[in-house]
Amino acid sequence: MGDEIDDIEFARQMLSLKENKYEENKSRGMKQVVKKSHKISTLSDLPDGILFNILVKIPPKDIHKYVMRVCKSWKEIVSESFFIEQNFVKSKTELVIQSRLGRRMKTKLIEIRKEFECESRKVGLSKLSKIHSSCDGFLLMSEPGNNGMLQIINPATKFCLTIPRYPSHCQHKACSAALAFDSSTKQYKVVHVVTDSYGFEIFNVSSDNDELHWKRVSSPWEDLNDRPFNPINFHWKNPVSINGRILHWYVNSAEYFITMQVKEEKFSRTYLPERVKQINETKNYALVELDGFLSFINCDSEKTMNVWVLEDFRRKVWFKKHMIVAELTNYMCPYKSSRQDERRMPRFWNLVAVAGVRNGEVLILEHKKNSSVFIYDTKSKVMKPVSSNMKKLESFVPHKDGLFRIISRSGS
Repeated sequence: MGDEIDDIEFARQMLSLKENKYEENKSRGMKQVVKKSHKISTLSDLPDGILFNILVKIPPKDIHKYVMRVCKSWKEIVSESFFIEQNFVKSKTELVIQSRLGRRMKTKLIEIRKEFECESRKVGLSKLSKIHSSCDGFLLMSEPGNNGMLQIINPATKFCLTIPRYPSHCQHKACSAALAFDSSTKQYKVVHVVTDSYGFEIFNVSSDNDELHWKRVSSPWEDLNDRPFNPINFHWKNPVSINGRILHWYVNSAEYFITMQVKEEKFSRTYLPERVKQINETKNYALVELDGFLSFINCDSEKTMNVWVLEDFRRKVWFKKHMIVAELTNYMCPYKSSRQDERRMPRFWNLVAVAGVRNGEVLILEHKKNSSVFIYDTKSKVMKPVSSNMKKLESFVPHKDGLFRIISRSGS
């Protein structure tokens, strides 16, 4: 870990030298410019492999803002597909949290560090923006009154693309939408469902301009009477995305959920672990992504929580990875906390998993009654409440910054 920090700091110092040289160019003579430029050129003489390993660890937003301006050779390095892929792998996972107050949304990016330290920063979005999903560094979002159109943005590169309006004319008040990636065609797609009776809508973002259009895909149920929910009061939630390649929807079923492989654009049923019996009565479970795998998390009782992982998607093989027991959990109450709900560990019945961070080692749990947020470390078995200074939390979207580009013939 220490070497990684040193490499990043070394790269930042190089960028700082370049910026200092530029500033001195304004106030000093040509002689100073030549001397400074000579110092910078020696840094560019580093072997390509070493330079690559240093630059690839720099956060994407800093690469876009600073590294690309250093010199032409550096810009060429960080623009290569292999560099972008490796930089995304090393990019840290943050949690996009949104809360609603009327029509306005409050958005924060939160990073859960070791020792449960939390660092938050603003995303810089409109207060009306509702985030639906994240894929390869892009965020899919919508705004009320924007003629039912979605937008794809990249917070690191400031890229923005507006998607044409849906044929269903949805206003995105109670629908489901996700940005996904087709690995077979190397194209991004937007998948949208407003009501399953209408069907799913798919938009190919990366198609050539004359092919840009929405197309409808039939409902997951041939007979709508087979649906496990009441369509009058059921609202589709945004799906759980597994690396943007597979999407999973909760459908209020005690037996299965709906799955779509993006490249095939077909739906199937994925059944819950066979040994889970309590689901038949309570349906008290959650689907979240943990370290690139789908995880099914349910409560056996008020003191026990199970974490299952779908380790083999094609063969539908589930593995019970963790069993969280209240008696074995070390609950850390904030020092001098004035909130009654933070002084003692909540009953597991009242908690629902909403996300996973730090390579799936840490679970983010939300209290169903008061919206309090807790983090649980599966290694140390420590649970602690987290203060986000946000009320009426609405969504938790895991996100990693990236440098990926969406290219179409229109030049967007």
